[in-house]
Amino acid sequence: MKDKDIFILEDNCESMGAEYKGKQAGTFGVMGTFSTFFSHHMATMEGGFVTTDDEELYHILLAVRAHGWTRDLPKENKVSNKSNDWFEESFRFVLPGYNVRPVEMSGAIGVEQLKKLPNFLQQRRKNAKLFVELFKNHKDFIIQRDIDNSSWFGFSLIIKPKSNLKRKDVINILQENNIDCRPIVTGNFTKNEVMRYFDYKIHKDLKNADYLHNNGFFVGNSQICLKKQLCIVQNLLCN
Repeated sequence: MKDKDIFILEDNCESMGAEYKGKQAGTFGVMGTFSTFFSHHMATMEGGFVTTDDEELYHILLAVRAHGWTRDLPKENKVSNKSNDWFEESFRFVLPGYNVRPVEMSGAIGVEQLKKLPNFLQQRRKNAKLFVELFKNHKDFIIQRDIDNSSWFGFSLIIKPKSNLKRKDVINILQENNIDCRPIVTGNFTKNEVMRYFDYKIHKDLKNADYLHNNGFFVGNSQICLKKQLCIVQNLLCN
């Protein structure tokens, strides 16, 4: 970040294909993460990928994704002094690592899905246009505001402060009609017990995140036309 000693790591798993001021989301920081889980913009069933234009981070990622070994690193790299001895380098570990390498089948599916991604995004935006038309003046809900060119992972709704609705009742209505929904990206993440394992600070209170945590939810989008489904959701939530 300009003039500040801050490095941005973008969690872009739910914004593949989104743009802000002509630049792709996931490319603003030193690294960006993308998910290809089956409910996301494109799918390899499980998995995802990381983008970076920093060569050192790229080499670190190559090692970390495969147990922390040097086997996949080029001879000239920024992680280790790799020797010419292939036998020694085949099981030489230089970083703590994981086993998160994609399998060939996932890669093959991903290559074909990537070709379809522009059309997937186009349909998601068409669905979103209808969603906005249906809910923009709803008396009980605040909806997602597109500040540039969202790729619309889902359709977020937040119950307005003056509404008499209770989220639990709304979710029950959706579930009774076989309409799935989720919290909006966990809501206020700092409420999760896992936070006790991290060294972190919170600047002031998180009142907006808390409100979203307690009153928000989203229903899914897709790369197929959802006109019928969105009209059903509107009918349920307007009655």
